[in-house]
Amino acid sequence: MRVCPICYDIKFNTFQTAGSANLERRVDLTTKRAAVAFVVFLAAVATAGAETKVKVNELQKLILSARDRVAPAVVNIQPITEVFSSGEKQRSTAIGSGFMFDREGHVITNYHVAGKAKQLIMTLSNKQRVPGDLIGGDPLTDIAVLKFDAAKLKPSPEPVSLGDSDRLEVGEYVIALGSPLALQRSLSFGVVSSKDRYLPDDFKLPTGERTGSFNTWIQTDAAINPGNSGGPLVNLRGEVVGVNSRGAFGASSIGFAIPINIVKEVVRDLIEHGRVRRSWLGLDFQPRESLAHYFEGEPAPGVLIRNVEPDSPAARAGVRPGDVLLEYNGRKVAAQFHEELPALYKLIADTAVGTPVAVVLSRHDAPLALTLTTEEDSESTPDEIACERWGFTASGITREFAMESNLPSQDGVLVEGVKPNGPAFRSKLFAGDVVVAVEGEKVSGLTDLQAIYRRLDEERRSKVLFTLMRRHARWLVLVEVDYAK
Repeated sequence: MRVCPICYDIKFNTFQTAGSANLERRVDLTTKRAAVAFVVFLAAVATAGAETKVKVNELQKLILSARDRVAPAVVNIQPITEVFSSGEKQRSTAIGSGFMFDREGHVITNYHVAGKAKQLIMTLSNKQRVPGDLIGGDPLTDIAVLKFDAAKLKPSPEPVSLGDSDRLEVGEYVIALGSPLALQRSLSFGVVSSKDRYLPDDFKLPTGERTGSFNTWIQTDAAINPGNSGGPLVNLRGEVVGVNSRGAFGASSIGFAIPINIVKEVVRDLIEHGRVRRSWLGLDFQPRESLAHYFEGEPAPGVLIRNVEPDSPAARAGVRPGDVLLEYNGRKVAAQFHEELPALYKLIADTAVGTPVAVVLSRHDAPLALTLTTEEDSESTPDEIACERWGFTASGITREFAMESNLPSQDGVLVEGVKPNGPAFRSKLFAGDVVVAVEGEKVSGLTDLQAIYRRLDEERRSKVLFTLMRRHARWLVLVEVDYAK
C-alpha cells in the first residue's frame, strides 16, 4: 500500500514526509544553533550583570567619597531663642544643621534655624559640643553665618569645598546631610529634580519674614525633613552646591535647597558687614505668562509692572502700574515666566545704594525714558518687645506689613500676641491691633512704646488708655492693671 507523499513509519509509529532525513538533520542543526545562541545570551546577561555591578560599585564609591569629604564639617545646631508667644516672652530651643566652610570656624546655616538665636550650642561630627556666636543673618535669602573657635579644637574639622550651583544638571546625583528630626549625622541620596524651581515670593519663614525673592530653588528628591535645614546638599565630587532649606508638606520626595552661588554672595557680606545692603525702587513685577490671553500668548520684550509702592523712588519718578520695563541701566530685561522674576529683583537689589538708574518703559505702546535713584531696602525683620504688666507683646511695623494691611504709614506698633486672661485680654485688646498712642502720647515705633511702658509701670499706673487702629477704624481701649497681685 502506497501512502504518498506522507508515509507512516511503523518502526517509530509516526508519520514522516518524503524528505524526513534531511529535515531531521536541519532540526538537529537548528537545535544546536539555538543552544549556542542561548549560551551566548546567558554569557551576555552575565557580562551585563557584572558591568551593572561594577557601575553600582563605582556609584557607591562616589557616594562614600563625597560623604567623607563633607561629613566631618557638618554641624548639629541647637539655637536658644526668645519667642514672643501668647503675649509673653519665652525661651525656646530647636534643632537644625549647618556646615563649616573655612578654617576660622565659620558655619553656614539657615536664618530660620539660628538667625534670632540668643545662645548657640553646636555639636561637631566627632560629637564634641562647642558654643557658637551669631555673626549675621539675612532672612530674604534664609541664610545665617555662625562661628565657633576652631583654633581650640585639636584636630580641627576640615572645611567643605563650595561648588558651582550653575553647573548643576537635572538628573545629577546629590546627597543631603544633616539632622532630620534631630537624628544627627544622617545622609539621604537622590537626584536634582529641577535647578530653577520658582516658589511664591510671598512665602514667609517660620520666624515671620518674607524670603526667596532673589533666587530660584534647587529641587531634589533626596529626603529633606525638619532638622535638615541648614545642612549641605552635595554633588558626587564632594562639593556643596546648595543649602537645604525646606521640604514640601505631604511629599517625602520633594525638598528644596538654596543655590550655593547665592549663598556665597550673602555669606561674604555677612562676615564683612554683619548684614546685606540692597537697593530698592518700590517695584513689583508680574510675568506675562499670567496674562497670556491678553498678550495673545506671544513672547514679548519687557517685564510688566504690577505695583508701585507709594512714596518709593519709582513712584516719585513717575512710574505707574501697568507700565512695562524694557531696559534697566542699559540692559534689556524680560520675564515671560515666574522663574525669571528673581533674577530681575536681584539685578535691582545688587545695584549700589544711591545710584541714579536710567530705565526705559513702555506706556500705551510708546517708549518712556526715566531716571530713578535707588534707596536702601529697609530691614524686613521687626524687633519685638513684651509689655508684661499690660499682658501683650508688640513689634515694629515693616514696610511689607504696612502695604499688605493698607496702612497709611509705618507709624505705630503691632500687637503680636495677648496673654490669656491678662489685663489686655480682659480689656479686649486683640492681636493685629495697631497701637498709635498711649495716654495721648503718640507712638511712632517700639522705642516710643517701650519708653512709655517703663515710665507708666514705674508710676504703677493702674488705668492706661490706648488709641489704636483696628480694621482701618480708630478705637479707644482702657487697660486696667492690678498692681496688688
